[in-house]
Amino acid sequence: MNCKWFRENLSAYIDGELDFLKRWRIKRHLKRCSGCGREYRQLKKIHKLSKLVILAGPEPRFYERLRERFPEIETIKYERAGVFEKMWIALPRGGKAAIIVGLVLILFFSVIYPHLFPTSLNIDGFEKEYLLSRETLTYVREPATSLILINEGGR
Repeated sequence: MNCKWFRENLSAYIDGELDFLKRWRIKRHLKRCSGCGREYRQLKKIHKLSKLVILAGPEPRFYERLRERFPEIETIKYERAGVFEKMWIALPRGGKAAIIVGLVLILFFSVIYPHLFPTSLNIDGFEKEYLLSRETLTYVREPATSLILINEGGR
């Protein structure tokens, strides 16, 4: 009998992760196959033992040493940073917020605000500009001189 699928799914069977049909198939197989039954009992013992094991905590003073290294890590980051990044890091949160708000306001007033209120159309000003533009665009009233193409080859 091919037991590979059953042995691969024994751990999931013990953990209760399989659906009803797969659990039923494995249960039926365990009653018939002594090799899989033996492996099932061993896995079941390991599973029970793993629940009893209490995980050991970190070694003494681990957290204190870790906290002591934090300033060292920040110093490394600061030393690798460029001029702008160093100024940005040194700036308090309020200063950073003020710069960001200022940039947003500049963007708003330069790009968005002018388009919120349409400019009023001054008909008189428009007429004057139109007439001035007509005067500056002069048209040549003389016809262009006719060009005679002379072929040097005599053709």
